[in-house]
Amino acid sequence: MFVSRRLLGRISLVSLAVLAACSTPPPPPPPTPPPVVVPTVRPVPPDNAAEGMSIPTKDEDGKYLTANRGVTSNTALWHVRMALNVAALNCDKYGATARNQYNQILSVHGQVLKTANAAVDRNYKVAYGNAAIGSRERLNTVVYNFFALPPVIKHFCPVAVTVGAKVLSTPSSQLLLMAPKWLEELEKPFQEFYAAYEDYLRRLAEWQSRFGATVTVIVSPTPLPPPPKPPGEAPPPGWQPSYTSALEATAPPPDDAAGTVPSSSTVQPLPGATGAEVPSSATVQPLPPSSSSAISGPPAPARTLPENSAPPRLEVQPLPTTGE
Repeated sequence: MFVSRRLLGRISLVSLAVLAACSTPPPPPPPTPPPVVVPTVRPVPPDNAAEGMSIPTKDEDGKYLTANRGVTSNTALWHVRMALNVAALNCDKYGATARNQYNQILSVHGQVLKTANAAVDRNYKVAYGNAAIGSRERLNTVVYNFFALPPVIKHFCPVAVTVGAKVLSTPSSQLLLMAPKWLEELEKPFQEFYAAYEDYLRRLAEWQSRFGATVTVIVSPTPLPPPPKPPGEAPPPGWQPSYTSALEATAPPPDDAAGTVPSSSTVQPLPGATGAEVPSSATVQPLPPSSSSAISGPPAPARTLPENSAPPRLEVQPLPTTGE
């Protein structure tokens, strides 16, 4: 019985060895995977704006040209009113404050706004004549579309609410004084958006030069044409200038005011003279103007000679006699 157990054990070991020899060898380890390729992210426009969007050019001060540049106080106040009107119509998703403020402004400052509107109408009539209404309507359309630019609305609405509160808390007599500053404040979100879009175009051009050689990208869209420029302030009805022209107001005095003898004046003989006529070859010297009749004016600037230079040679002229 003992021998049988030992034999059975040996047979088991042999069987296991045979089975191990017939089994499939394990597969080799997988090769090391290559590094993960991270796709280059193409720049996208700011605030979900459209691609290939045109933006204004810059003026000499580095700001983007808009219809709010170089306006009079009356026009600035009217543009502020238009901006707050756009906010009242487009900022409901951020609350009803902008709409309520706008209605209150029309009630509190209605007379000042009506006067500013009449002044702007007068400016257009003086500048454009029969084409005044069409010219102003074109500018109004540009201003409304400017303040209603969809990508900027979410940044514009809080600013409009802030400016609207300032307008309500300001006396009507101060609106024209504050209007240019408020207009600049309302325009700031749009200036910042244009700057961000210009930076996007720069990054897009860099991306295309490095990674997008086979992709057609509009890197430099055609800039917006210059907006219409509002006219300057026209004089109120019945205004009369104090001079016939601006040149007359700043013209120098005529030469005869300096003391020259008019051609029609008669030369009087000196005391003690025989009364003979003055020879035709004699030269009449003008009398020096007295301190009371001299025309006042700024002194002539002093002229200095360079060092080591000889002074100019001047002939000594006799002083005119005063008869004293």
